[in-house]
Amino acid sequence: MKSLLFLTVSLCSLASAWPFARRAKMAPPKPGTQLYQLQTTSASAALTNQWVALPSGTTSYTLASAQTAASKFFVTKYDPTGTWSLHAAEDDTRQIALRGTDSVLLYAVDLTTSTNFTIPGGVLIEWGTFTMDNNVVGVNDGSALKNRTFVAVQGTGSTYNIALYDGVSNTTQSITPLTLNFVRVPT
Repeated sequence: MKSLLFLTVSLCSLASAWPFARRAKMAPPKPGTQLYQLQTTSASAALTNQWVALPSGTTSYTLASAQTAASKFFVTKYDPTGTWSLHAAEDDTRQIALRGTDSVLLYAVDLTTSTNFTIPGGVLIEWGTFTMDNNVVGVNDGSALKNRTFVAVQGTGSTYNIALYDGVSNTTQSITPLTLNFVRVPT
């Protein structure tokens, strides 16, 4: 009986700390909210000064050479962890999440959330775990891995997807390390 009570209290605590528990109604950002775009730097000249974009009809973020193609985001802080959510500028029901079937490569995807959102079995998804130190995107999700980095993952043709690489595992994907930088959109 004590175990059941402990489990119930633990789950209630987790639910109250859940990033979406406080958001029942979603809306566009308030007028005057600071918007950002994400620009890359890399040891690879071909991948430097690229922009994070969400091509129409897709859910995977890619790199684009033109700033006009870049997605715009606003951020909200999750105080209990000191991390940030990166929301699509159109509304806060959509945000960048990291998704994969294992933790080697977690791809940057456009995730639509709601109060009845569930994570599919066999899939790892995290959101609201981004950091903004010195205008550089990082991740603080409690991992002990210290060599994690964002990477460009070669897709078909000249397309590159964006992922968080664990920094230690082997992968068959062609990856190039990136730094993602916040760039303020003039208001």
